[in-house]
Amino acid sequence: MSISFMGDEILAKKIKILTFLIIVCILIGACCAIIVVNGKSIDVVESVEMVENTSNSINIKWNEVKNAEGYYIYSVDEKSGKAEKIADIQDGAVCSYELNGIESGSICKLKVTAYKTFNKNEYESEDAQVITAYSLPSVSEIKASSPEEGILSIKWTEQKNAQGYELEYSKNKDFSDSKKETLTENSFKAEKLTPKDIYYVRVRSFIKIDDKNIYGDWSGVSKADIKEKLVMPADIDPKKPIVALSFDDGPAYDQNGKNSTEEILKVLEEYGARATFFMCSSRIAESNKKCLKKEIEIGCEIGNHTYDHSHYGKSVTANDIKKGSDTIKKACGKYPTIFRCPGGMMTSAIQKECKKEGMPIAYWSVDTEDWKSKNADSVYKTAVKYVYDGSIILMHDIYPSTAEAVKKIVPKLIEDGYQIVTVSEMLTVKNGGKAPKAGQQYIDYKTINNNT
Repeated sequence: MSISFMGDEILAKKIKILTFLIIVCILIGACCAIIVVNGKSIDVVESVEMVENTSNSINIKWNEVKNAEGYYIYSVDEKSGKAEKIADIQDGAVCSYELNGIESGSICKLKVTAYKTFNKNEYESEDAQVITAYSLPSVSEIKASSPEEGILSIKWTEQKNAQGYELEYSKNKDFSDSKKETLTENSFKAEKLTPKDIYYVRVRSFIKIDDKNIYGDWSGVSKADIKEKLVMPADIDPKKPIVALSFDDGPAYDQNGKNSTEEILKVLEEYGARATFFMCSSRIAESNKKCLKKEIEIGCEIGNHTYDHSHYGKSVTANDIKKGSDTIKKACGKYPTIFRCPGGMMTSAIQKECKKEGMPIAYWSVDTEDWKSKNADSVYKTAVKYVYDGSIILMHDIYPSTAEAVKKIVPKLIEDGYQIVTVSEMLTVKNGGKAPKAGQQYIDYKTINNNT
């Protein structure tokens, strides 16, 4: 019995020792497993946010991750979800990053992961939250002007990626009590403003994030004095600059419901200006006869350009001129008081007939070549560039483009101090009250040339 008992006791001890060893091995294995797991695992990057941005930079930051050796910055494609690594920060203590040199108004999707190495292998944290970051729109340059009475015209530089603009205009420098406009185009026009008021304007671009407008900085401030209409006085001041507008080949026929001669007359009447119309009287019809009466009514001068402009130079006969004068008289009750040679080509026969009819002859000193360009902007630029005191400007009232140009030419010349009168008025006033002589051809107020 004693021998058996001792054997059982020894066996029990062995079992205890074996059990202990097994437990120790399990614990060691578990510890090793924990060490391996801990060595491979790394926490998710948290609290990623945009903290600052400009028109070409974005600054983000996040919470430091324990045991991280560094961080990867990814750009995420919004449609596909594909991530592209754009930066590697090789310092676990650095928890911010600045993207520089990006386009203004850019919208980015970003995420940050942490990484570390274990047993020569790199391990990266799980994907962090994707955040939306953006650069601000750039600042526009803005210009305000008042091209016409009561009009405020504003233009500014267009900004890439901008989805719209907020415009402010005010009569106060501090923009108190300002009017605001949200626009998609880079221009704006306010109408029916009070002449002589001063307006201050500024603009800023915006992009949209989740239906919210994100604004860039305000532009500089531009200002404009609202223009008032300058109407020329009826009396001519010889001390002030004078110019004569002249129109050939009319009167015009109606086109698309409009008559270019009528359009020109409306502008002249609106500004108290006058002009000389050298007409080809074969063009006078019942539909445009009223143009002649309106010309006389507002003080314009009726001129003769031969009956039908079919002859030039030596081919022009006395009858071409006389028939033109008689037809004009029949249409409006007045004979023409001045003549212009077809093509500007003078002959002794033309001189003789004009002298007989008591008409001086007008050439020109500024040729807008409106017949050639048929472009209103070109005609306008030529007229205002080459005009001078005592000049005669040549145009043709049969072109709609010329009528459009006149809408700008007349107010511009008046604004620049010119008195716009007929050729005969200009020649008389500029020559001390001496009327131009019949049969003499005037290039401008001081130049006579009968050899053109």
